[in-house]
Amino acid sequence: MTSEILTIKKKGTTIKNLQVTRVVDGDTIKVLLNDKREFIRLDYVDAEESYSEYSKPVTEIGKEAAEMARQYFTLPNGELAKVDIEFDTDDPTENCLEKYRDHQGRLIAYVHKNSENFNIKLIKEGWSPYFIKYGYSRLYHQEMTEAEIEAQANNLGVWNSQINTGKRKRNYNLLVPWWTLRASIVENYRTYGIVAGVLEVRLDFPKILAAAETGEYITVFFDLQGGVSKWLDNGALVYDGTKDHRLKLWIPDTNSAEMKPLLQLLKNRYFGLGRGYVYISGQVNMYRDKPEIILSDIKQLSDFPPRV
Repeated sequence: MTSEILTIKKKGTTIKNLQVTRVVDGDTIKVLLNDKREFIRLDYVDAEESYSEYSKPVTEIGKEAAEMARQYFTLPNGELAKVDIEFDTDDPTENCLEKYRDHQGRLIAYVHKNSENFNIKLIKEGWSPYFIKYGYSRLYHQEMTEAEIEAQANNLGVWNSQINTGKRKRNYNLLVPWWTLRASIVENYRTYGIVAGVLEVRLDFPKILAAAETGEYITVFFDLQGGVSKWLDNGALVYDGTKDHRLKLWIPDTNSAEMKPLLQLLKNRYFGLGRGYVYISGQVNMYRDKPEIILSDIKQLSDFPPRV
């Protein structure tokens, strides 16, 4: 007698039949949602740039990805298609519309046209790597991994040095191992941090605000990749989150000898191409309408969540 393992495919929260109003580039479109034009940044993909708004280099393959996307979302009659968007969670729709946004306020989601997952298509055809800088896909990790393997095996797009040329092209041999490190840290947080009560800035901001109102001691999963956001005469500020959902770290007395080891640790281990993510514990308070934790001791930092 044989037995079968039944895999139940989890579905994310979906909003159907949205009109595309603009194709921005290979991984960003605009749709009409609740009578408002919303940017949709495709989740777990990162096509190369087609114009020079950001610090990443503009490349020919980035321009080609943008043109491919324009053709993909354009119907034979010249009008733009309607699509479904799916969030990487089964949270209620109103929570998704609030929480699942990037630093620029764009919604982060999968985009489906005629039941085809455009995010996976981008990876499979080599227009984008499987972008795991912020963790693995909860819904399509295997499919996206297999799509990337297929693109690499067939030397497509960004993986083809004959096509992806230029002095300022992205170095995926450097980036992919770093993304993989960060993804493993995020997976550890999802497995152990959440059950330990650790708060994440983007997804748990209301809880952080409530804790700040009463001055609670909390632990947050904080991304330090961006480094110091602002140096002041008597300290430094570090931000995580979006412009509307932001948590501040205040590092006092940065010119003192006592603070030098803390600053050196941040620079050597977490900033830039370091680990980025860290568990930070401390009392959170409101300061100028924003929640803030004072970071003054190395013991406030940990690579591991609190034990439960």
